[in-house]
Amino acid sequence: MARKGENIYKRKDGCWEGRCRARGIAGRKPGYISVYGKSYREVKEKLFLKKEEQMSGKKGGGKLPAGMSVGEAATLWMEEKKGGWKESTYATYRSITEKHILPQLGRLPVTALDEDIYREYFEKYRKQQGQKRLSEGYLHQIHILFGQIFRILEEKFHYSMQKLPFCTAVPKNQLTDSCAPKEDSIRKLEAYLLMEAERGNRTCLGILLSGCSGIRIGELCALQWKDIQVEKGTLVIHKTMQRIRTFESEWNGGKLISKTGTKIVIAGPKSRNSNREIPLPEYLLKLLVKEREDQERYIMPGKKKEYTEPRTLQYQFQRILKQLNIPAFNFHMLRHIFATNCIMQGFDMKTLSEILGHSSVSTTMRIYVHSDMERKKQLMAGYRMAA
Repeated sequence: MARKGENIYKRKDGCWEGRCRARGIAGRKPGYISVYGKSYREVKEKLFLKKEEQMSGKKGGGKLPAGMSVGEAATLWMEEKKGGWKESTYATYRSITEKHILPQLGRLPVTALDEDIYREYFEKYRKQQGQKRLSEGYLHQIHILFGQIFRILEEKFHYSMQKLPFCTAVPKNQLTDSCAPKEDSIRKLEAYLLMEAERGNRTCLGILLSGCSGIRIGELCALQWKDIQVEKGTLVIHKTMQRIRTFESEWNGGKLISKTGTKIVIAGPKSRNSNREIPLPEYLLKLLVKEREDQERYIMPGKKKEYTEPRTLQYQFQRILKQLNIPAFNFHMLRHIFATNCIMQGFDMKTLSEILGHSSVSTTMRIYVHSDMERKKQLMAGYRMAA
């Protein structure tokens, strides 16, 4: 049955059909034009375009709204897709759009965006110096966002955007041996964390837990005591903590003023595969049992809040490194160290991939699997043609 006011039906064969009046030819009554699709939404959009064709007397494919700008296309993309995004994802995409797309290309008509303008846009960011310079990884993410914006234009208006150049390099893994701490520094840090954890220092216990399980800083901050399965000897990861931007508007003096701020969000982890259960070393499990509190309490409590948020933990971690005279490195490097050690100790890729919460083994290998010259020498030392 057609929806009220629409001439769109689902046929017996499962397809959808929509009809609209065709422009009449002189001396004849106007007829009907039918469009078909696999879904109601697809047919509705096709029908809308057909009606526009009939009203304008033009034939052909879909047309963009007259003078549609890149900024309007980006806004349309966010409005259409935000219902399927996590709150943190929406905040990230909106921030990138407002900081790096709208100021530069927002007023440019979509039809005027060509290869030269697109290349110049990325080169401009590459030439910036200091804090304003964007990494290749960040530029790559902007390029991906442009692709999603153009895809919406194709879906809604059947507008085929010319293929723009791939102006960014695929981001390389930045966590290489060149920036990893030396082995003696890792041993020194581990000894200190263990000593302080045995004395009841929760910050050191949490950092040690991350270093021995490969969990991300947001996953660590979101951990509650109920996530430690003592009987099974495992740690359950099913949420993460992030500080994200907020976007609000209010009327002031007859004008709608946009306001931005930040807030802490505790939600599902990075991806579906990030929901996982990790076996814990026996000595670490004993330390956790010793400190265990009410099930709903956070393992990493804060001084003023019931939890420690990621950026606070980053500061605390850097203070510990400075206190131990260890060259500074990012908290996420602990995850890299864990993965590298597991590989050196003979973990199979499937097991390691599941512990880290990656979507596939190839992701684990691309990010973490590499070898230094010493490792190559060890493997090649006893090589013979006849195995």
